[in-house]
Amino acid sequence: MRAVTQIWKNPSDYLRANQPENPVLFFAPSVLYAQARLFVTGFPGLVTYAVKSNPQEMVIENLWMAGVTGFDVASPVEIRKVHAIAPTAKMHYNNPVRTPNEIAVAVACGVVSYSVDSATELDKLIAHVPARDTEITVRFKLPVAGAAYNFGAKFGATVEFAAQLLARVRDAGFIPSLTFHPGTQCTDPAAWQSYIEAAAQIAQKAGVRIARLNVGGGFPSHREHEIVPQLEATFALIARVTDQAFGADRPALVCEPGRGLVGDAFTLGTSVKAVRDGKHVFLNDGLYGALMECHWV
Repeated sequence: MRAVTQIWKNPSDYLRANQPENPVLFFAPSVLYAQARLFVTGFPGLVTYAVKSNPQEMVIENLWMAGVTGFDVASPVEIRKVHAIAPTAKMHYNNPVRTPNEIAVAVACGVVSYSVDSATELDKLIAHVPARDTEITVRFKLPVAGAAYNFGAKFGATVEFAAQLLARVRDAGFIPSLTFHPGTQCTDPAAWQSYIEAAAQIAQKAGVRIARLNVGGGFPSHREHEIVPQLEATFALIARVTDQAFGADRPALVCEPGRGLVGDAFTLGTSVKAVRDGKHVFLNDGLYGALMECHWV
């Protein structure tokens, strides 16, 4: 991919002037900065960027400069990249499936927050990670609708099993926390309410006072069904429901936006190669380039 640093007022001007043969990805740093500030100043807790949603160095650099001090990393590649760009950043290794070698990379780079959703993965962390000042967050799932894609199909323990894992985390000497993800492009704020209330029940079942509650990503960008996200209202709901559900045992809050944080800062310009049957449009870019058989997310 060739990078062009010339500034254009909007993508349509560039496309009309150049008629590019290949797809063009446009980046608006000012839009990214504004969205980052919206999260940092509006969310009632720590904002961590889900690096996997767009791992380009310029994204990480701009978010760091905008005041995003935490990063949700899912692999050693992402860990090393964030560590090189922002050595003092807080990194949360929230991919709940890891090899011992991957764990070793995280420990060497100073990662002190991990997530789990199974007994075998918890055993790995207990064996390879020093417990002192290290947080383990138990990821759980619920049958909650409202998202374009439900990550509960892959990750998350049941409420009952999450309580068992949480008690084990405490007993092993780690800092116990909980995490969930309501699903990609979640347009129903009630999903967060259901998850937060379930988190309080899990903590109560386990007899554990959790240090933090990670309310996941799932915050939508404006392009989902042309719905303008009411992020401030969602932030307020998260704070209010957490207060009500946990009372005096209220944990600190964490979020990990990905697409909702960076999606609006990028525009992909493509060309229409052909239209068939009045309904099939062929572009010069597509999902099959990444071997992904999925519809719009």
